[in-house]
Amino acid sequence: MTPERCAKTELLSVLGPGSTLVTVNKRLAATLRADHARFTASSGTLVWSTPDILPLTAWLQRCWEEVLLCGAMPAPSRLLSTTQERRLWEQIIRADQDQSPLLEPSGCARQAQGAWRLTREWNISVDEARFRYNVDSEAFLVWVQRFERRCGDGGWLAPAALPEALIDPFRKGAITAPATLVLIGFDELTPGFMALLEAIAETGCGIRWIELDGRATKTHRIACAESRNEALTMARWVRRRLTENPEASIGIVVPELESRREVVTRALDECLIPETLLPGKGHLERPYNVSLGRPLADHPVVRVALRLLALLEPGITLLQAGQLLRSPLLAGWPEEAGARAMLDARLRESGEPKFSLKRIHYHAARQDRAHGCPILAHHIAAWQSQSATLTEPATPSAWAERFSNLLQAIGWCRGRALSSEEFQAVESWRELLSGLAALDAFTTPMNARDAVALIGDLARERTFQAQSATTAVQVMGVLECAGQQFDHLWIMGLHDAAWPRPPSPNPFIPLPLQRALDLPHSSEARELRFARTLTQRLLTSANEVIVSHPLHEGDASLTLSPLIADLDPMIQEALCPEPQPIWQTAIRAAACLETLVDDPAPPVPAGAASGGAGIVKYQAACPFRAFAELRLGARALGEAEIGLDARVRGSLLHRVLENVWERLGDQQTLLGISAPELENLVNEAVGIAISEACRLHPDTLTGRFRTLESARLFEVTMAWLDLERARPPFRVKAREQIFRPRIAGLDIKVVIDRIDALEDGRLVLIDYKTGAVTPRDWFGERPDEPQLPLYATTVSEPIAALAFAQLRAGDMGFKGIASEPDLIPGVDSYEKVRQTRELPAWSEVLGEWREVVTGLACDFAAGNATVDPKDYPKTCAYCPLPTLCRIDELHAGDPGLAVDEDES
Repeated sequence: MTPERCAKTELLSVLGPGSTLVTVNKRLAATLRADHARFTASSGTLVWSTPDILPLTAWLQRCWEEVLLCGAMPAPSRLLSTTQERRLWEQIIRADQDQSPLLEPSGCARQAQGAWRLTREWNISVDEARFRYNVDSEAFLVWVQRFERRCGDGGWLAPAALPEALIDPFRKGAITAPATLVLIGFDELTPGFMALLEAIAETGCGIRWIELDGRATKTHRIACAESRNEALTMARWVRRRLTENPEASIGIVVPELESRREVVTRALDECLIPETLLPGKGHLERPYNVSLGRPLADHPVVRVALRLLALLEPGITLLQAGQLLRSPLLAGWPEEAGARAMLDARLRESGEPKFSLKRIHYHAARQDRAHGCPILAHHIAAWQSQSATLTEPATPSAWAERFSNLLQAIGWCRGRALSSEEFQAVESWRELLSGLAALDAFTTPMNARDAVALIGDLARERTFQAQSATTAVQVMGVLECAGQQFDHLWIMGLHDAAWPRPPSPNPFIPLPLQRALDLPHSSEARELRFARTLTQRLLTSANEVIVSHPLHEGDASLTLSPLIADLDPMIQEALCPEPQPIWQTAIRAAACLETLVDDPAPPVPAGAASGGAGIVKYQAACPFRAFAELRLGARALGEAEIGLDARVRGSLLHRVLENVWERLGDQQTLLGISAPELENLVNEAVGIAISEACRLHPDTLTGRFRTLESARLFEVTMAWLDLERARPPFRVKAREQIFRPRIAGLDIKVVIDRIDALEDGRLVLIDYKTGAVTPRDWFGERPDEPQLPLYATTVSEPIAALAFAQLRAGDMGFKGIASEPDLIPGVDSYEKVRQTRELPAWSEVLGEWREVVTGLACDFAAGNATVDPKDYPKTCAYCPLPTLCRIDELHAGDPGLAVDEDES
């Protein structure tokens, strides 16, 4: 059977009563219905019968329903859905895991289902003679036998076997054949479908396989630098054609549409509807339509539903918790948006990567706190009440009902009004739950984790394409454009690696058999022939056809496909002589300078501001950071780490040493205590610190991790105490001592980790540090680490030395400066330190620090908030506020400003 060529007007004129038009896909069926309506209306007809136009799958299913309604075929009586068939294949493959343990059942089931479809479409008998070829084909032979047995026992019919099952009903008159059956959009007819057509023809039905006449076409070929440039050139061309004729029909064909969709749609958005790129405008309707839908699981509404169902797990990650708390789809969002954002920040402050739902409910129920969310707490409680009863395995149908009830309890999709696309996605989700409920016969009862995994898999397998108004611009893959014709057509991405496509034979059908029968994707020759046919059809599908190809993809060089080498080349400038600027360029071109009056920060009222050493440290690093963090309260959100972060680990060590010195009191006791006694004392201190931390980090300090952290604390503490033994005699005068000095009118809170008293009564100020430190950061008008100089300013009693206690595994020791040598091991006197050796006395050192600290405090109190980092970009490397001060914009493109990670 060969196709006959005819004009589209001739095709539309014969679509009357008694004729059925079957298309290769839904898109072509919808296009022809719209074309028929316009064609009939243009002839002056006011009322006409709706033509019988269906895609092939819908027509086959309608024929089967007719068989069932007339009762001509008692068995099989149930047509499987694609999902049901795949689960059946997966169930069979999983049962075969003992023989083939390396198989991935889900992917294997998809390939096996594809192989089965090929055997039905091409009338291939799956028998030992043909399939005793290799391990894969032999396994497929066994699976097919089990699959056919299961279908026979259950009275099921797989979709691929439907054409064969309809042959007898047509011959026996159980199905009424149309007077004329028209086929369009098919590049080839498979032997299995041809057998059905022959049976239909025997009933007297006239069968026509139509191929539309090509158009007189003006074709050109364009080379583009890379894919992004190619997409932008195409989008500018589309805008130009729509400007010339808003009624023009424009097609865009992309062979690798699935992987290039984002690049193509981004370019179209920039050129056709740039406002969609602005925050909150992404939902606006596009003036183009993309034939390729996305997985339902990727739609925001369904993504939230899947994240909610993940709450059935014992814990969720900080990322998941934040995504749910910030979702406007949950009930109570308008009333609690701010409080939920603060709850998200509160959870981040804990530093834990995972949380139990119970803990989230505890914080949400705290109505006395700014992060209290009573509506959210109510819905979480309802969820917990229902989920507590879902401990036993259940069938998919039971889980479908459970999931629906749980989502209702948590308030899914009750936060705000849904858009049209969101409403359609919710309806598709409900259909998905119905599909889940239909899988009872294909799965065994499952627990909550398996049920959530299954519904997630189904959502990823299901394609969602929101219905929208008819648009002039259609973006399609090469198969979706079958039978379509346009005024203008652009074919993208035709480089040699993409067109023709490389062969991809099915692994479960013997390769020699595939090539002998010339199955799709079986060989290079088959792909070349198929690509050549499609190329010729596409090149005559519009009045103007532009074919493009990129020259590079990343670092790889590409050449044009040999199938388009004969087309006339054209340069981009000739195609769009005056290209429209993209929206960013247009905005920048319209920019004008605006004069702003400097508005400095107001001074701090006396006694109104308080803070810690951060006032001095941040003011020295950058006055704006001090103002933003300490006066405006601008802080970065916390970030979770695996285990405990450095801050918590440092606090634990602080607490252990505080407990140890509370018991020891002085160096003499340390020197006199026996080793076993000291070990017991340190272990007790570690236990106290760990127990206190467990209340704040219950989901992290559990089991093995708690044991490892206790061992680390014990080892570091014991190693540090060995260093303390080598010091001259001292006693610990204070631990975690709080001072509240008033400097430049500011109430500053200072907490000194430890104050030791020497035999002569002078003090040593010690600050514990778990990272690398150096005393050189204490000096200058803007010291990097002014903490200990601030301590020296705070304490009124005589000070002999200041030191960091560097509690760093493998590099422990004191780092500081002293009034004289040998007061602390490893700490030099001020006379040997480069920054202070020119000063006449220790008191001068302390005096300079006092002046620096007071000066920085005065600057802060006066409202000095200039964006003035001490050493850009090093100072800004770890600042959390670059989007607030925007200093990077001042230095954009400035060479030589890369930060050396070792330095920073």
